Amino acid sequence: MPQSTKSQRRSSPSANAPSSRRSPRPQRSRGGPDPTGAALRQAARAGGPLDLGWYLDLSQRPLQILIFLLPLVGLYEVGTWLYASGAAIGASGDEAIIVSARKLLSDFFGAFGVSGLYLPGLALITVLLVWHVLARDPWEVHLGVPLVMLVESFLLAIPLLVLDQLIQRLFAGSAGPALALLSAPPIESLSWQARLTLSIGAGLYEELVFRMIIIALVHMVLVDFGKMKSGAGALIALLVSAVAFTFYHDVKVGGVIQPDLVAFFLLSGLFFASVYVVRGFGVVVGAHAMYDVLVIVIHPLVAGGHA
Repeated sequence: MPQSTKSQRRSSPSANAPSSRRSPRPQRSRGGPDPTGAALRQAARAGGPLDLGWYLDLSQRPLQILIFLLPLVGLYEVGTWLYASGAAIGASGDEAIIVSARKLLSDFFGAFGVSGLYLPGLALITVLLVWHVLARDPWEVHLGVPLVMLVESFLLAIPLLVLDQLIQRLFAGSAGPALALLSAPPIESLSWQARLTLSIGAGLYEELVFRMIIIALVHMVLVDFGKMKSGAGALIALLVSAVAFTFYHDVKVGGVIQPDLVAFFLLSGLFFASVYVVRGFGVVVGAHAMYDVLVIVIHPLVAGGHA
């Protein structure tokens, strides 16, 4: 949406009025955010405070998101080849253990006669690059922003750990969604390197499918074509993405749907959708991947589980 700007009138100081020295505040460009960080550097040189708003702004710019996610894409592809392939896990055949959401993307491209081993990852990179070009943002990278995004991702994973504990308390006898995820085949038999690979892939491709694609498509259908109000359309899009995310996961045990798993994945889907809307695609991918890493990689290692 286009942003409106307000002009402010400043009265000229009187010749007899005492002068006050104030650190110049960084000004945004007329085009909107300051993706180059020029205002940050201006504030630093002037000795003024660095506004948190500039980080919140920059971390949602496509180029910064790409820099944050590019190592994750590389780690997933290399990790799949080294630790999750048929040869790596001692299984027959050449098919690797891959994230289901990534397979959905591969099948979608295959339906149009386009195939390739690294096509989903390349598609993700291409989307961010095209977004960057269309936004006309400068080609300037700030490596500090992805580092802070990593810390923010860790902090946003903590509420999901709390949610898991609450689900266990609310549903008597529940082992907890985290344990269900950890013990789900074939995860329980994989090395920690393979689990790390799948955790990263889940963050990348589940968020691409269930947040970026589904929310955008549902919102477009309801608002652009159905002429629904934008707020109502956004709310429905978030709910649809959360429900789809819930039943994308295996919520059955012995063929019976488990209410605790449905509750967890539905609430976590709403949480991820909210993070996506408020903090952008890069941070929600990081938060999702970080939660999976904590549950299926770090916890078993700390508890003396599978190495």
